[in-house]
Amino acid sequence: MNNNIEAKAQDVLKKGNAYTLPIPIKNIIKDLDITLSPYDLGKDVSGVLVIDGNKCKIGYNSTESHVRQRFTLAHELGHYVLHRNKDQEVFVDNVSYMFRKSNAKTSKGYKIEKEANQFAAAILMPKDLIEDQIKSLTNEVISDHDLICELSKIFKVSQIAMTYRLNNLGYFYDF
Repeated sequence: MNNNIEAKAQDVLKKGNAYTLPIPIKNIIKDLDITLSPYDLGKDVSGVLVIDGNKCKIGYNSTESHVRQRFTLAHELGHYVLHRNKDQEVFVDNVSYMFRKSNAKTSKGYKIEKEANQFAAAILMPKDLIEDQIKSLTNEVISDHDLICELSKIFKVSQIAMTYRLNNLGYFYDF
């Protein structure tokens, strides 16, 4: 886990006064003067970030589930926060590339996608808010599966995203 990325996500949340559950990702993006545009991007593309000088636009796949759209928006915001000063002006996030487990792990493209995913997880599921929710939910005996289900509902993320986040925060052993 990259603590610098975690800190940048926290900074965006605090500056946007957006530290409420579920994290209001669309409001955060709009407050940064980034235009949001839902599109039918087909089954392979979740989102696009286009940077044209001082103008930015995030296109997201309106045919995907609400929780997928939220993660995509946070992921594209991650590109904006982490990578916009780089040479690339267009980021197209192909679903299979974002989650690919192949030899591409050594490529530059894989690295920036991994960073954008970490940013998305950190902004949608802040560590301290997760800890607060876990404390309130674990007053009674609750299974890991039930905990993941409840947290994913509270944070409005997928169960797999919550599972990865909890694992990366050290709540579970690697799987």
